[in-house]
Amino acid sequence: MDLLQQCARWHEEGAYQNIIDAIEALPADQRTPELDSELARAYNNLAGPGDKELFRKAIRLLAPHEAYFQNDHCWNFRMGYAWYYLDEEGPALHYFEQALEARPGDEDTQQFIDDCRHRLTLPQFDRSFRQRVEEAWAAFGQAEEQLRALIDAPDRAKTQQELLDRCAAALELALDDPAFELGFNGQKHELVLCPNGDRTQLFVLAYFARRIPAPVAAHWNVQMGRQPSPGFTLQAAGREVRPETVRVKAKKTEHGAALTLYCPELSDLWKQDEDQVWWLLSLLTDQVLGELSAMALVDGFEVKNKPLGRGDFSLDQLPRRLAALGLEAPASVDAWLETSDLDYERQPDRDSDADWRMDVSRGVTRCPGLVAEYMQNRSDHMDRLHRQGAVAGFLLFPTDTFACEADPGQAARDFRNELQAALEREAGPDAVTCTGWAEGLFAQYLDLIAWDLPAVLDAAADFLQGSRVAWGAFHSFRRTVGTVRLADNTPAPVDPETGSLLTMADLQTLQDFEEKTSGYYGRMLQYLEEFIQNGVEEDRFSYRQAREDLQIALWYAFANNNLDTYLNYWQVTQWMPDSEKNAAGCGTWYYRYASALVYCGRLEEARRYAEEGARQEPGYPWVWLLLGRLRSHFGDRAGALAAADRGLELVPGDYEFRTLRREIEAGATLEEMEYHWIDPASDALLQEGRADENDMFDKQQCLACIRLDAAGLERALAVFGPDPDRYEADDPFCIFPYPVDGQEVPLVFRMNQAGLSKQDPARLAALKARLDAGGLCTARDDLGRPCTLDSVQVELGVRPTLLYRPEGTEDWYPLPLELN
Repeated sequence: MDLLQQCARWHEEGAYQNIIDAIEALPADQRTPELDSELARAYNNLAGPGDKELFRKAIRLLAPHEAYFQNDHCWNFRMGYAWYYLDEEGPALHYFEQALEARPGDEDTQQFIDDCRHRLTLPQFDRSFRQRVEEAWAAFGQAEEQLRALIDAPDRAKTQQELLDRCAAALELALDDPAFELGFNGQKHELVLCPNGDRTQLFVLAYFARRIPAPVAAHWNVQMGRQPSPGFTLQAAGREVRPETVRVKAKKTEHGAALTLYCPELSDLWKQDEDQVWWLLSLLTDQVLGELSAMALVDGFEVKNKPLGRGDFSLDQLPRRLAALGLEAPASVDAWLETSDLDYERQPDRDSDADWRMDVSRGVTRCPGLVAEYMQNRSDHMDRLHRQGAVAGFLLFPTDTFACEADPGQAARDFRNELQAALEREAGPDAVTCTGWAEGLFAQYLDLIAWDLPAVLDAAADFLQGSRVAWGAFHSFRRTVGTVRLADNTPAPVDPETGSLLTMADLQTLQDFEEKTSGYYGRMLQYLEEFIQNGVEEDRFSYRQAREDLQIALWYAFANNNLDTYLNYWQVTQWMPDSEKNAAGCGTWYYRYASALVYCGRLEEARRYAEEGARQEPGYPWVWLLLGRLRSHFGDRAGALAAADRGLELVPGDYEFRTLRREIEAGATLEEMEYHWIDPASDALLQEGRADENDMFDKQQCLACIRLDAAGLERALAVFGPDPDRYEADDPFCIFPYPVDGQEVPLVFRMNQAGLSKQDPARLAALKARLDAGGLCTARDDLGRPCTLDSVQVELGVRPTLLYRPEGTEDWYPLPLELN
């Protein structure tokens, strides 16, 4: 039995470490491509979802053999598998598609392809690029004093590597494989960010530079691209190559100048490696012009291996010659990007079933690479944006909307401009950069890069919903993924039996989750969420139509309210307003919404909705139950008793209404009136303190979020002393930064201010003391991986959890924090 056969047996036995040990023990000259592929498979199988380094090791083993394993199913599948578990669905999709071509019909491969496309249709990041930029600048700000000292050190050679490592550690929190230079210009220190000729990445770097915090900007300038370097020389093929020895011709074009270059010193190298000559002369041109000027002014680049003839000049004269052609270096990167529009035209595809943008006849773009890759069904730029938490794509809406206008083209352009203005106004310029537009036979397109995709799509949906267009959608610059429907202004496709998106079978399933006084409310909520997700992805209805559906709203509120946590109640308050226009005559809707408002501390709103529910459907009993409690809370004792009596008329002898009447007469507080369970026997145990201790504790803590104790809130905040300008409240939690081991981390009280005002001051003080004691910013998870503290999460009852992130992963490691 040879080693490959033994590896196959170990694989069947799940003995992956044996495979690794055996292959890695071989001398390098005995390692074949087949053995490297088996070793990579072993690493893939040994790794858990968060073991990023093992998946990277698998890729490093497989990548050198791509040509050898061309069209091989196993090699492509293993590459796709490793990329998939690195959360790099773009490269994973490419390799899985190659694997499926090699083995058509393979179910496992198809499942991975479907999942990759699903994830790439609407990418979700734990942190958007906007958030990552804030984190990176915060880290740079903490390190910038040391960076300046390292730059100014007398012996720069000794500090160079430490300088680069420290700076890279901060930049890599936001940027993928950042290329940069550091220096001092005599007045300020400089950070030079290099796009390496990539215009799409230039948008990323320009955004990053614009977000520099004022305290950092006081000491640093951020430059874009390598600056001009007079006197720069290259050593190549044993010869020195200087700009003075390179000959150039320049011809003005519509978008700059086309250059042709010849270097006699590189003639011998040309015969061996023509690509190397192109790269060397391109680099030398960047050094003469400066990288940004080269990107802005050079519209064509050609290298020849023979003299250029009359009219040529030396490369060092290029800036002056371009100026003579009327081509000046851009004043700034932002100024250039805002005016670097490139017009394009193409023959449109008249097939209405063709992919989006195939119908385009003309357009304008500032990111030609994105448009070109989409048309070529490639995604290199998209993959890099994805790694940084950003997404490029386009919003689209139907062209035929404007067919009856006097000037259909102008009407479409006006609508597109209004959409762009709404995005920049509502999502904010720090959430989106619009990069162009296109006109198609079937759709109109607005191109963009979303630095915070949820904020952009929310703003777009708000504008498009209820507008004049029949529908509106988002599609990323990935050709083969799905489309996200943002608005559908056509009537919802309701079931004729139910008048809802939910069918009779759906309603029966939801009812089956309920069991007398207790039910499978978590499963009920999961069913609804999956129903909505599948319906939107299958384009059966839009997300907004689901939110406006009355039956969905009723069941969504029912499930969340019965889960009986502050966060569940808060989710109801966010969901219900969209369906209010369809709730006329439905006391149940008003009752469930008002109940959630009570547990979020919004008591005046709760009373208004309860009163309206009683008016809309006076025969619905349970709205009177809530109304009686709220009237009593607001001092209307007579009205409260009338509500209780009305409930007893509708449900004679009911336990809850009899209890309500007794408590109103006794002057019970709102919390006391809410401290009940429906079932009389269970409620008796609760009132006597003999129910399950955890259930009673959870119920009491949830009640804490109903009424704000102003003095209690002041005491709670005084313990930690948060900066008022950095304190966020009730959306849904209370959050502020707090220093732990000298680094600020979010301190998240998972409750509203009412809940925070009721927390035990002694436990809050104990939490502060424990955080101040330090030693918490790093830890190791159960797998032994080093972790960094991301935030401190505090549940009701001052039950803190330290939330760590294992280094180099997107995983979470929660660790409960014991208090003395």
